[in-house]
Amino acid sequence: MRIALVSMAFLVSACAALAGDREDAERLRAEIIGLIGDAECNNLVNCRVIGLGVRPCGGPEEYLAYSTWARRDEIQTRALEYNFLREELLSKERISGTCVVLPEPKAACINRRCVVAPADR
Repeated sequence: MRIALVSMAFLVSACAALAGDREDAERLRAEIIGLIGDAECNNLVNCRVIGLGVRPCGGPEEYLAYSTWARRDEIQTRALEYNFLREELLSKERISGTCVVLPEPKAACINRRCVVAPADR
């Protein structure tokens, strides 16, 4: 009985930690989106893409476009933190999936906004 209670407490604690990590990841992603803002540009030179998250077989979960006029160093730092946290969650949750790596898209400046353009095929 005592072992079952200890095991139950451990599971509840582990689930709470995972939920906290998920909330941290969501908060960090929202912060990155806020830093990117409107991603204004005059031309393609002002635009970059950054990979966010981690897929089970490698590569990012998604790509976002941002402007070099934004706080680029902070965006990159927060993206690294987010990617590390997502990798930890993937490992803890033992999530598997199809081994499809998203091709890195190009950035484009459309209507004075940086956007993600489809990768060349």
